[in-house]
Amino acid sequence: MKKRMLFAAAAVLLVCGAAAAQDAKKAGDQPRSETTGAKEMSKKPITITGLVSADGMTLVGDKDNKTYKVINPDFLKENAGQRVRVNARVSKDNTEIQVSSVMVQTDEPMVANKGDAAFRR
Repeated sequence: MKKRMLFAAAAVLLVCGAAAAQDAKKAGDQPRSETTGAKEMSKKPITITGLVSADGMTLVGDKDNKTYKVINPDFLKENAGQRVRVNARVSKDNTEIQVSSVMVQTDEPMVANKGDAAFRR
């Protein structure tokens, strides 16, 4: 009988301690993102084609002429003034991007070669 009472008392104390820890966690600081002051980013990256500004801090998209502020401009510094295709995560308010890869776009049109093996019968 004494063992059951002791076990019940220990269980009550354990549950109370766990509840107090949860309340302290809710009242505490919110978890911080990777970069200080950065907004919450989308989980899935998207592909944006556009023109990089002269300083590499912004990217103007080709589709809708929307201007995106680049959070990590190191990726775009060497491509300043060029048309690029970037793979990036977008902020929730759709104004900032975090670039993960960059590919320079060429202006040469793709032309089919009629002498190619794919066209022979």
